[in-house]
Amino acid sequence: MNRRGFLSMLGSAAVMPAVPLRGAFAAPAAAAGYSRYMFGLGVFHAATQPTLTAAELASQLRIPLEQSSVMIAEMQAKGVLKKGASDVFTALRQHGGKPRTSQRRAARPKPDLNKMQKAPKVAQETTMEKFDKLSGIAAPMPLVNIDTDMIIPKVFLKTIKRTGLGVNLFDEMRYDRQGNEIADFVLNKPAYRDAQIIVAGDNFGCGSSREHAPWALADFGIKSVISTSFADIFYNNCFKNGILPIVLPQAAVDVLMKDAEKGANARLDVDLVEQTVTSSDGEVFSFEVDSFKKHCLMEGLDDIGLTMAKASSIDAFEAKASALRPWV
Repeated sequence: MNRRGFLSMLGSAAVMPAVPLRGAFAAPAAAAGYSRYMFGLGVFHAATQPTLTAAELASQLRIPLEQSSVMIAEMQAKGVLKKGASDVFTALRQHGGKPRTSQRRAARPKPDLNKMQKAPKVAQETTMEKFDKLSGIAAPMPLVNIDTDMIIPKVFLKTIKRTGLGVNLFDEMRYDRQGNEIADFVLNKPAYRDAQIIVAGDNFGCGSSREHAPWALADFGIKSVISTSFADIFYNNCFKNGILPIVLPQAAVDVLMKDAEKGANARLDVDLVEQTVTSSDGEVFSFEVDSFKKHCLMEGLDDIGLTMAKASSIDAFEAKASALRPWV
């Protein structure tokens, strides 16, 4: 086993899964001034809360109170919410239920263990892709508190490989119970299938510390996420996996969110060298980034890459240690 392979094995760790979240509600078209995608986000949020009010839902989704009230009424009509005391509502089905996950897992084909055991093991020297400038399509995801279990549900945390997770990115929101794509989910829309940037709501990447979250984003093709704030562990993991997380003020994120809603015709330009984000209309926003993290991202250096950069010093130390203590 080569040194990079050994360091990869040494650095791999099991991650304690969080409670699984359940997907957006695929409903027929409705009026009320909000999209099916926004309604799905509302259902998704409602199922994560012990109780819910119209004011809380309006605050989370950043929609007017009137729309929030109509949305809750639609949820009641569809059997998603039941009314409790006063104007407080409760979801009839909380996230964490088992039927959907078990059904989908049972439907998946079982792997051929014989073929897996006979397959040759190939050691690969992988390095993180360098990042300096990016011009790409941005997908708008206005929901706040998008956590790592929404990004990659716990059922998929069975691998220590960084590849193959992109198909399950936002799995509970992208697919229905039969595994079919939910057309209203933003990354399933034709305009955003090749998105490389996500413009998200506040507190992106909260929840568990699973590194599979940035792995899934990177494998899908996401190279940058823009938000007003990130969970600390997720934020640091992004830099170690070739993703640039950008923190901007709410006013700037609102402008970029509107720009992203234009679809594939609007492209955002991210310049890590100059530390700027430019909208499709030419509006420029500056962001701050730690100089060391910036250096690592521009040079394509993850933790293993940083260690390998000192390979000559490590070899010299090992040679000296062997000469002084040949019996070790």
